[in-house]
Amino acid sequence: MNFPKQSNRVHLNIDSYSTMMNFAKEHSHKEIIGVFFGKINENGDIEISEAYPFRVGRRTEVHLKDSDYEKVLPIIKDCSTRNLEWLGWFHSHPFKRGDHLYMSQTDVSYQYPAQIQNPYWTAIVCNPHQIKDSSTTRGMRAFRLSINSDDSKITKKVIEVPLKIE
Repeated sequence: MNFPKQSNRVHLNIDSYSTMMNFAKEHSHKEIIGVFFGKINENGDIEISEAYPFRVGRRTEVHLKDSDYEKVLPIIKDCSTRNLEWLGWFHSHPFKRGDHLYMSQTDVSYQYPAQIQNPYWTAIVCNPHQIKDSSTTRGMRAFRLSINSDDSKITKKVIEVPLKIE
C-alpha cells in the first residue's frame, strides 16, 4: 500500500471550496459536516473535485448518522463511474474570536478508522468567520494523522497538510 508523504498537497477546486464554505456560511452558528471525492494524482497529491454537504449539527458538535451513509452510497457509485474516490470529509468549527481550525479529539476519533482504511483520507476543517485570516487558506485547513515511519502504522498525531484552492 502506498502512503502519502507529509509534503503531499490537497488541491481543492473552487467549486468544491464554494460548496463547503457556503454550507458553513449558511449555518454559521452551528457545525456542519459533509464528504468529498476526487483523485490521488501520480505524485501523491489529492485533487478534490466534488463536495457534498450532509448535515447541520449543534453549536459545538456534528456527527454523521446511519442515514447519511445510506445517502452516500449512490454518490460513491456515481463518482466511481467517473474514476473519483471518496477521499475524506469536511466539517466546520464556526466559532468567532480565535483560531478554530484544528482537529479536536472527536475529529481524531472520526479520522482514525477511516485513515487506517485509506492512508490518503483527509479532513478539512472550515470556519466562515476566518475566511480573511491570512494564516488559513481562505478559512480552511486540511489534516491527516501521521504515519509512523518505522512500521507504517497510522498514529493519532494530527498533521496539517498543505491546502491549495484552484
